[in-house]
Amino acid sequence: MRQLVRAALAPLTALLLLALLAPAQALAHAQLQSTTPQRGAVLRTQPDAVVFRFDEPVEGNFGAVRVFDARGRRVDAGDAYHPGGRGTALAVHLRDDLADGGYTATYRVVSADAHIVSGGVVFSIGEASTSGQTVAELLGGQQTGAVTDVAFGIARGLQFGAIAVALGALAFLLLVWRGVASSLALSTAAVMAFARRHRTLVVGAALAGLLSAVAGIVLQGAEAAGIGGFDALRPSVVRETLGTRFGTIWGIAVAAWLLIALVAPVALAPPDTRGALRPHERFALAAFVGPAIFLLLLPALGGHASVQSPTWLLLPANAIHVAAMSVWVGGLATLLLALPAATRALPARGDRSRLLAAALTRFSPLALIAVIALVASGIVQGVVEVRTVAHLFDTPFGRAVAIKVALLLILIGLGVVQRRRVLPALRAVAAAARPPAGAGLLLRRVLRGELLLIVAVLGVTAALASYAPSIAQQAGPFAATTTIGPEQLQLTVDPAAVGSNELHVYLLDPRDGSQFDGAREVTLSATQAERGIGPLAIPADRAGPGHYVAHAALGVPGTWGLRIAVRVSDFDEYTTRVEVPIR
Repeated sequence: MRQLVRAALAPLTALLLLALLAPAQALAHAQLQSTTPQRGAVLRTQPDAVVFRFDEPVEGNFGAVRVFDARGRRVDAGDAYHPGGRGTALAVHLRDDLADGGYTATYRVVSADAHIVSGGVVFSIGEASTSGQTVAELLGGQQTGAVTDVAFGIARGLQFGAIAVALGALAFLLLVWRGVASSLALSTAAVMAFARRHRTLVVGAALAGLLSAVAGIVLQGAEAAGIGGFDALRPSVVRETLGTRFGTIWGIAVAAWLLIALVAPVALAPPDTRGALRPHERFALAAFVGPAIFLLLLPALGGHASVQSPTWLLLPANAIHVAAMSVWVGGLATLLLALPAATRALPARGDRSRLLAAALTRFSPLALIAVIALVASGIVQGVVEVRTVAHLFDTPFGRAVAIKVALLLILIGLGVVQRRRVLPALRAVAAAARPPAGAGLLLRRVLRGELLLIVAVLGVTAALASYAPSIAQQAGPFAATTTIGPEQLQLTVDPAAVGSNELHVYLLDPRDGSQFDGAREVTLSATQAERGIGPLAIPADRAGPGHYVAHAALGVPGTWGLRIAVRVSDFDEYTTRVEVPIR
């Protein structure tokens, strides 16, 4: 066993070195790069279309781009489209003969990692004027409710749990149970009792996976369209969701789960008296291979790992992570839910102890390998996606990773208890041909504790899938909206990285969304408290009504405090402070 552990640690070391050398660039969560018309532009004539350009391909069904006049009426014409066939741009045409005035264009698109990204710009035709409702107010009408968000998280968690239980139970059957049943020459009654319970476990997991995949498609449609979950049941919304990358992947998952649910009753039927598989059962078992491989890749294909650099490292690491978790979780579920059916079918209590000891003896080294692979692949993903210790605490993704690590450490502790206390106790009672008694009770308690913790781990994993990786949150321009006195302030810092940065300050009247042009002077200063830098004065130039541009050289990474002051008269000045992360 020690040689096995050493052999597993060697590739772990190599993977860690590769992860540390891997580039930190993240392509998850699309970032808006430019627009036509530009933010705050005053146009002499109306444009033919409004165009949003991103740093990665986006999907734009569900009325993704909308344009509103000052009264909140939509003035876009037709569906959103990719101009020139470029997936990184999304546009919508405008109605003819628009009146002079202010307009607000909003977008709500699906990133390559299936997350929703939204925002908008304000522009005017003829002369600078009121644009009506603000971008935030208009997008507020396109938000899903908390119930839909929670339901989507539950659907993800059920999907990941179904993958772990179904595939792990199959692994237990092939790698543990067949050897145990053969070596102990178990009675036909015990073998058939296990087969029936095991088949029920796999079919139940497949049905849970099928239902959660269907629910995930519907709820993703609700998220993308900004509507309620029940509204997303409309055939048009489901059809458009299936046309997205996420919808296609989860749609294939529906087919994979359906195949497993149909094949399992044949492939996992109780064996004949010789314990051998019949030809049609071998064929049915082989039919599991394709769906199983796809489901192992599902979390990666439908999440960050398949779109975030370096994909060549993250995608296989994620697949190994899922496979290792499945072996561990599915094995525990089988030990707790299927194996007792076989022990109860044995006439002698000493035989029950031998069966439990033999099954746990075979599963224990397999679980150890799974834990090593789980930790190794988790470290690789953590180093790439979180990157720094600080991100474990100052980003939602990092905090979820930290919680998951803590839960896994407790799980590993229970695994140690199982190896050092439960397994020796079972071997002792089996050697003495005594019933399991206290050792069996301790085993059940440990298994139940592990499965409860695993449910929590799956919940955290579902949350991870909904967050942008920590380094993705640090990539690209930084944007924030806050209040300054009675006005609204929108701030953009581009590229929010060490070196030269361009700052845009927009002042808006929160009542009607119009540019606030009553400022006599706007001044900015930056401070980096951890390094004792600043305050550094940053000159700002007026670039248009309520729009100010500044350039700042921010020389070190970390959180910079940006102070903005707006003087509106000889006696009145409003100030606010924004924390800006600089990578």
